[in-house]
Amino acid sequence: MRARRTGLRRNEMRAVLVTAAAVGSVALGPQVAWAEPDVCIAASGAEVARMGTAECRATGTGSVAIARGAGSSASATGGDLNRVRVDGENSFGFTLAGNRNTVTVTGDNSGAFAGRGDNNTATVDGDNSEAAAGIGNNNTATVEGDGSNAIATFGNDNTATVEGDNSFAQAARGDRNTATVDGDGSDAFSGLGNDNTATVNGNGSAADAFAPQGCTAEAIGDGQFAACP
Repeated sequence: MRARRTGLRRNEMRAVLVTAAAVGSVALGPQVAWAEPDVCIAASGAEVARMGTAECRATGTGSVAIARGAGSSASATGGDLNRVRVDGENSFGFTLAGNRNTVTVTGDNSGAFAGRGDNNTATVDGDNSEAAAGIGNNNTATVEGDGSNAIATFGNDNTATVEGDNSFAQAARGDRNTATVDGDGSDAFSGLGNDNTATVNGNGSAADAFAPQGCTAEAIGDGQFAACP
């Protein structure tokens, strides 16, 4: 049983993605009912190829969007040199309002956003997982696992990383915050200030680091909880 849950909950992940998309739309138009394979490629404002139900859009100089899989969508818009690649059924990835943002999604029913700032990276490798990086610069959100979420937003140089299933990491609302989870059913939250670090290594564990000037919380082992200050 999980020791404690605080911070931004899973049911708020979609709200973060909606907030990020408020300056634009991820709708890519009606699906085209063609035969397999489902592939769409767009670059620098032009659609290069489209087959099946995959959808894509890329605007701005040097931006590229690639979607593979039934019902998948990729949108690299809102700036230059943005990269979006989606490989999975009913998965999505998008950028908005920034430059040199990168989104990579591998898995089914997963999604990721990077943008509303520059040099943000969101990566998902798993099913039913999501990642969001942005609303600031140089943020990184990474998920490797199923049913997991990572958020690095509302600040600069924040990093949220999950390796495991049904886990959550959030580094937000400040600068240079880090939240890391290695385990299943675990949570790590850092932010509400600068230079906070929350680390979990175990299953069903949690760590919270919320200090204006920074602190470190480590939960090592299963069923553990750590917090600072």
